[in-house]
Amino acid sequence: MNILYVEDEKFTRMLVKKLLEKEELYVHEAANGVLGLKKFLEVKPDLVITDLAMPEMDGFEMIHKIREHDSTIPIIITTAYREEAEKVCSLVSACIYKPIIREDLIAAIHKIDKSA
Repeated sequence: MNILYVEDEKFTRMLVKKLLEKEELYVHEAANGVLGLKKFLEVKPDLVITDLAMPEMDGFEMIHKIREHDSTIPIIITTAYREEAEKVCSLVSACIYKPIIREDLIAAIHKIDKSA
């Protein structure tokens, strides 16, 4: 599975990327929504995992722009703010609250992979 992971926090991005690669998933990464959208259009991933609060373009705007190009791609949001997540629940496949728990993220990915 080809995954695009968009997260502005460098340390979190590195940890989650390693976690996903241990699951034999291929990870493309981006540090904000602008770079995430660009990478999405370049690599056409199978799944997008994104933070919501980011500089330059937040996850909300990036999700809306991705949906303009692909209304069916699975998207998992990662956030520390439950109220933020409620604003985009109808547009995403799953929501993982920070701190990210490995088992929760992997379970959400497997659930999406099985339904594909």
